Amino acid sequence: MFIYTIVNIGSEKLLKEEVSIKYPHLKFAYSRPGFITFKDTNENFDINTKLDLIFARTYGLCIGKFTKENALIEIENYKNTKVHKFSYINENTSGEKAKINETILDFIELKEDEIWLGIKKIKNNSWKFPFGNPNIILPEESPSRAYLKISEAFSLVDFELKGQTVLELGSAPGGASYSMIQKGLKVYGVDNAEMADIVTSNSLFHHLKAPMQKIRDENIPRPCEVLVSDVNVMPSLILAQLKRFMSLRPGIKHVFYTLKIGDKISIKEVLSHVNTFKKFGFKEIIATQLPSNKSEILLYGKK
Repeated sequence: MFIYTIVNIGSEKLLKEEVSIKYPHLKFAYSRPGFITFKDTNENFDINTKLDLIFARTYGLCIGKFTKENALIEIENYKNTKVHKFSYINENTSGEKAKINETILDFIELKEDEIWLGIKKIKNNSWKFPFGNPNIILPEESPSRAYLKISEAFSLVDFELKGQTVLELGSAPGGASYSMIQKGLKVYGVDNAEMADIVTSNSLFHHLKAPMQKIRDENIPRPCEVLVSDVNVMPSLILAQLKRFMSLRPGIKHVFYTLKIGDKISIKEVLSHVNTFKKFGFKEIIATQLPSNKSEILLYGKK
């Protein structure tokens, strides 16, 4: 049997390396940019099998490759199954957001008259949208693309905490802050750089204009339930600061950390950062590559 995976274009090598480390019985079979299949040599995989893959936005049991005409005939056998359609040719998608434990038939157009069909069951904290992409639109007025990253992250974990307070490290120029205040969250942005006027003019935003290392207990709001970090410095420095802020505010229950991976980082290095998150004592951890970014990984921890 074969497994299909959807991966960010440009991250195929990282996914192959990750699979070889975690699931050596899955052997590489076929690939196109953004799409990879693996053969399960153990013949144990089914739609209920959960794989812990950072670089696969979605995966499932591969039904096979078809012409478009034959694919349309084949899906008639799945009349009671919700269908997600998406195309690598024009990036068009169709299909409703799925629910946990719902069975989905993926209709994947790789190229002209080459359709792949696959079936999967939606697991907890997995992408519930066609193509593993919520297709969030970046508003023209947003100060940066960080708007997309935090919006996608919240979408993945179904995060709805209107009225709660966020401490955001590396907030400038304000893309993520703008997304969060639109959702009704109170945001305290930590950054020595200037913030965009569209953010600072909103009463839900407060600028702590200083390096994060200089933020002390008296600067941090009470209560504080959410910690967000999108800072381009050494991961060891950021992780130390995350630990410090969580010790200062034990009420922080959700941490969203963007790990910059660049072009040279290895899977083993990424997994070491995931293990550090485990040592923080989170009950739930998600590590995934967001649809909008090729050079970063989201680490989410929930107490």
